[in-house]
Amino acid sequence: MTLQFSTPLWDACRQTRQRQRLVGKVSALLLAVALLGLIDGLLAGMRAGSDQVEILSGQAVPLSGPSALKNPLNSDVQVRFTPENAPLHFNLEGFFTGYWFGNGMWRGEVRAEPQAEPGSYELRLSFKGATAQSAQKFVLVVWADEEAQRAGSLSWIRRITGWNPFMLAAWCAGLGLVCSALTYLLGRRYFRLLTQLGCGEVFRVSAEGAPCHIWCLASGPGTPRPGEARQILDAAGQPLGEARAEKAHKGVLELVMLDDVPVLPGCLVCLRPPVVPKPEADERG
Repeated sequence: MTLQFSTPLWDACRQTRQRQRLVGKVSALLLAVALLGLIDGLLAGMRAGSDQVEILSGQAVPLSGPSALKNPLNSDVQVRFTPENAPLHFNLEGFFTGYWFGNGMWRGEVRAEPQAEPGSYELRLSFKGATAQSAQKFVLVVWADEEAQRAGSLSWIRRITGWNPFMLAAWCAGLGLVCSALTYLLGRRYFRLLTQLGCGEVFRVSAEGAPCHIWCLASGPGTPRPGEARQILDAAGQPLGEARAEKAHKGVLELVMLDDVPVLPGCLVCLRPPVVPKPEADERG
């Protein structure tokens, strides 16, 4: 049993397989970059600490935290910078209820003066009448400009590319999942085309001892019965030799090679004659 390699069906089958492998490699690369970005961002965050906030000279950053009092007033909030002459200013915007647990929260912003000296400063926020342990500390790192912030970043990805590692991870993960879904759809199309060609793909080879045993997917009608010989092709469709069917179980056919030739996963087994499309009937006049 041989295949007609010049048929459009065979060409479509090979092209689909090539595209699936290409998209699969792109998907794996994108997911690997996403994982790298996530790890890099987490390591940078662990090294910096959860209380570190970066700010550029002349700009402001929002801050928020839990309230130590049940019904606080603006006058209850006490803010102290270290050093005391730090070129920073804190503005309390108000209080609100937390989104998740409903606890009291405060909201504000810290603004750096346009000529603020780059460096690290400490902000300590506390409430009148509250315990000393409830005081909240923030380490404010002031950068002269974005280039200096990028060069001093604890994130390797941000230093090299200037991108936020978490944003890079999110975009690559999303694109990687899309490519993974496309890989799956191309794989389904490939096996449908193989079924129409009357072939099954070898996915396992056992070369221990002799003779060599191979396993292929055998979907569709007309699965070879035990003892029947079938031709084996390489991935390009070139004949390699013949194999004898041993047993079929749950869509998997086991065969024994009759020829002493190397067989690799991805080779094809000719299970049945290919499906030949019927010519369209002539239109009635």
